[in-house]
Amino acid sequence: MEDYFKRMNEEYIKKNYPERSVFKAYKKSMGSRGRTGCIIMGLFMAGGLAGLIWSVRKTLEFMQSGDDETMKVGIVIGIFFLIVTLFFGGILFLVTKDMRRSMEEWISRIAAAGGCSEGEMREFDNQAVEPDSLIVNLLGKIKAVTTGQKSGILTRDYIALYNSTSLGVLKVSRITGAYLTDNVYDVKVGNSIKQAHYLTINLITADKKNIWAETSKEAGRALQAILMERCPEIDTAGGAVLPESEIAMMKR
Repeated sequence: MEDYFKRMNEEYIKKNYPERSVFKAYKKSMGSRGRTGCIIMGLFMAGGLAGLIWSVRKTLEFMQSGDDETMKVGIVIGIFFLIVTLFFGGILFLVTKDMRRSMEEWISRIAAAGGCSEGEMREFDNQAVEPDSLIVNLLGKIKAVTTGQKSGILTRDYIALYNSTSLGVLKVSRITGAYLTDNVYDVKVGNSIKQAHYLTINLITADKKNIWAETSKEAGRALQAILMERCPEIDTAGGAVLPESEIAMMKR
């Protein structure tokens, strides 16, 4: 258990939550991630726009020269670059929208996703930095860095899990299921497609709210055990690893 759960301490708070707020730190991290995303998406959008301008100019040249066949090719290329520009422009808009969100907006979104009130989220934020809270380490240090997943937090009344893209918070008393899940994705190896797997733990409430994080099997089972100590009625499927299709059914 000690490998996966550590007491909240001032050193950890100073490093990860210097303003003693999970949501303030999350807002900052989304801003930093958003700036990187803006640069990348901006470059792709600029490339698409440059290609669109070039293709329009070429198409007009072909039109003036009466080369109908080549003009048709130019139009197709222009449409392709238009789609690329609009696609990355749309992503850029969404990224900048997240960057502009206030802490209050993040609290509201995370509260709604977890079936909690904003007041409960503020209560969680206060509990998170108290010494009786636990830091939840579901992955080893190297794997956590490569996946971009932060350690979760288990307070007296709430659990927060980070995955590679977001933060989720649930009230422990509302959790009805804690399941290890086998997730499958395709990987291209040479000329063939092979399946790769990664393990997550999914926490589900009676009203189908769900948070998840990538985990090792040992850490996931340790989290199941500590949650069952607090709420023995939580279902874990006996610690079995379930297919993601079964979890998807539970969330409907």
